[in-house]
Amino acid sequence: MADKKPIRRRPSPVSVPRTDAFDGALTTIMRTGMTKADAVRLAVEFLASGLESAWSAGAIPDATVPHRMRVTVQRQDTPQAVDQRV
Repeated sequence: MADKKPIRRRPSPVSVPRTDAFDGALTTIMRTGMTKADAVRLAVEFLASGLESAWSAGAIPDATVPHRMRVTVQRQDTPQAVDQRV
């Protein structure tokens, strides 16, 4: 069996203008412990997945942006941090 070649990453990063809204959204995502790069990558993949799903379901015409999108979150039992205020 032939050895597989390692996957090469694209050499150039994506650059976006930063606004207060972008920085606020990025800060929110990074509260999970992600790096900036991981947060941006997840956000792009998440939106792309939602768009692909909407297009394939016929909810909106292909290659268009919906006026609104909704996320359904399943509740999970995660222990809350201990309140350390005095």
